[in-house]
Amino acid sequence: MQGEIWTYVATKPNNTKEAKVRPVLVIGDDSNNQLQYVDIHYVIISSSAECGIYDVLLDKKLAKELGLARQSIIKTTKIYTGPRSKLGVKIADLPSSKKEEFVKKYQAYQDDLISKLYLQIKRE
Repeated sequence: MQGEIWTYVATKPNNTKEAKVRPVLVIGDDSNNQLQYVDIHYVIISSSAECGIYDVLLDKKLAKELGLARQSIIKTTKIYTGPRSKLGVKIADLPSSKKEEFVKKYQAYQDDLISKLYLQIKRE
């Protein structure tokens, strides 16, 4: 499941009644947390967003090969947790080279967040 692209029934945080089926990259789950109900952790794959420095671009050719309609962007900064029951169908496995790129950019984003928080703590 980790590293796979799935459809997911997502709702907007400000509108829980309006659902949209969209592609997501599954990055993990709660199974090691000894919980009865296991959620998944995922990031959004967008075809309309701009590509930021931490994002992973899936060019038009690769996107088509993976079963996506058009060029898309894996948004490493859009991390969500949700019920596994909202997963739809598996679309594809992310190629190893893109998994590696995702891991590097995701780690850089997390390092940036933590270092900023650490600096704030030191100033207090």
